[in-house]
Amino acid sequence: MEHFNYVALDQQGQRHAGSVLAANRSEAERQLGDQQLLVVALEAARVRTRKAGGPVNVVALIDELSTLLEASVPLAEAVDTLGLGLPADHPLHGILSDIRGGKGFSAALRESALELPDYVLQLVRSGETTGKLAAAMRAAAQHLESDAKVRQEARNAMIYPMVLVFSGIVATLVMFVFVVPRFASVLSNPKAELPWVSQLILTAGLWLAQHQVGVGLVISILLMLGIAAWQRKEVKDAAWELAARLPVLGPWTLHAELSRWSSLFAVLLQSKVPLLQALQQANETLRRRSLRTQGALVLADVRGGRSLSDSLGRHTILDAAGLNLIRVGERSGALPQTVASLARVHSNQAQLRLKRFLVLLEPITILAISVVLGGIMVSVMLAITSLTNVL
Repeated sequence: MEHFNYVALDQQGQRHAGSVLAANRSEAERQLGDQQLLVVALEAARVRTRKAGGPVNVVALIDELSTLLEASVPLAEAVDTLGLGLPADHPLHGILSDIRGGKGFSAALRESALELPDYVLQLVRSGETTGKLAAAMRAAAQHLESDAKVRQEARNAMIYPMVLVFSGIVATLVMFVFVVPRFASVLSNPKAELPWVSQLILTAGLWLAQHQVGVGLVISILLMLGIAAWQRKEVKDAAWELAARLPVLGPWTLHAELSRWSSLFAVLLQSKVPLLQALQQANETLRRRSLRTQGALVLADVRGGRSLSDSLGRHTILDAAGLNLIRVGERSGALPQTVASLARVHSNQAQLRLKRFLVLLEPITILAISVVLGGIMVSVMLAITSLTNVL
């Protein structure tokens, strides 16, 4: 059984909104029909935990709210419907109180505990100004879903290489701790002439076997410190800057950033956000220091009266093809559409670059693991051979 949020009309034409518990969508429609209600909108309620600020929860809330607004449900009623069954301290209840108290929706969202990107608040503010709040909320939901999808695809793509690396590390530790020490007695034989590689491997294996607890504690502490450090924005930004300087990852990071920048820029322009505000919001998505600096210079030039295409060309953010799209959009008055096309181009390029990186990463990882394990086995065999020669 699951909950379904609905908007329906009764026989007098009055609108009703709420939720119904049913096994599936058909049963939910049947239950509403038995109540003499004509269904206008019906969708499964997404599960929302108490951690309302998480990315997935925000996407779900914005998407469901846009659906209700598109069905012509009043804003306060839509927020009230989404708040059914949620804890009393959920941010939606505070937003509803602010709306009923006369505060604007964008202001209520900004002061709530929901961790919304600034561009969502900008879209909502634009929707309130133009009277197209439902369209603005739908644009925000689509962009949030797109961002979440890109992040999920990147994580999924890295699962197999990370499993390979983890397996290689475990296999190497097993070899050092359980296999190599069995042959460490060769070190005590004064007649055995061991190659320096064998001496190094056998000594390291014997030391690890004698200090298993200490090594385990050190590895655990390093893992915890690494996980804690990765939660810091400064560390993630530093890693992104490093990736931007690498031969294969550098082009991918560039296309990924320009795709995110142009995608948000297009959404804001399509929602009638003024050019300068849209450009400023889009610039906030840039992570590389060089791009952020160039973006700030472009914004300053546009504020000074220079055209967008001239500013972008002057500071070399886009290539020639991208600049041509911007020029065509400026001349034809279809800048939102051409910027959206630019976003698709860079998105496709980013996906292509990521696939190329993964195609190279997997065999390189397998080769590195093979070299390490093979080197250990060769060192052990050399030690055995030297002992056999002595005998």
